[in-house]
Amino acid sequence: MSGLVCPWCNVSTSFTPVRIRLPEYMYEEPQYVPAVVKETIGGPPIRGAQRKKGIDNYAILQCQGCEALFVAREESPEKWIAVYPIPHETAPEEVPEPVKWEFEEASLCFAVGAYRSCISMCQIALEHVWREQGVSGLNELKDKGIISSILFGRATEVRLWGNLEKHELLVESVSSEDAKQLVGYVQIILNEVYVEPKRLDALTRKRNQLGKKN
Repeated sequence: MSGLVCPWCNVSTSFTPVRIRLPEYMYEEPQYVPAVVKETIGGPPIRGAQRKKGIDNYAILQCQGCEALFVAREESPEKWIAVYPIPHETAPEEVPEPVKWEFEEASLCFAVGAYRSCISMCQIALEHVWREQGVSGLNELKDKGIISSILFGRATEVRLWGNLEKHELLVESVSSEDAKQLVGYVQIILNEVYVEPKRLDALTRKRNQLGKKN
């Protein structure tokens, strides 16, 4: 299962198949088996059950990194993908709540193909950014130097698409590419406002500490 990424911690690591206890009616004695159904072996031999062809193979796995459980599906003999929880982009730990929640909900909407809901959540996440920063809107974010002029243009586009979704009847559907671009803009803004300042501050503190030792 190389390359499989845990949907909880977004890290590619080793995974342990979970063993489940089968009820007594399946066997004369209860026993534990790996929680994976393989088409090649026919799955658990339930009395008289006939294996149907074309059934996907799934497994319950435990991430050895965060120890969380998730469900994966076999795409090929060498490739498995996580299917539950639904994999989606998560916000870095530097992003405060509720901005983090709103962005991750936008990402989840994108992952399930709810593109119109995705752009609405992108706008809401953006609104929480300026509220968390103690300003009244995007103009003040730019005027105070919290975001650059380039990011201001991207943020404005997110806001206008959100307004279009809320106040206009969209005749044409929002495409995957539209939603992906807007989610990407919000991600860049969060990185600029929250992530990079904290990482720069940590790097500066480390340099100063090293300088005191020399």
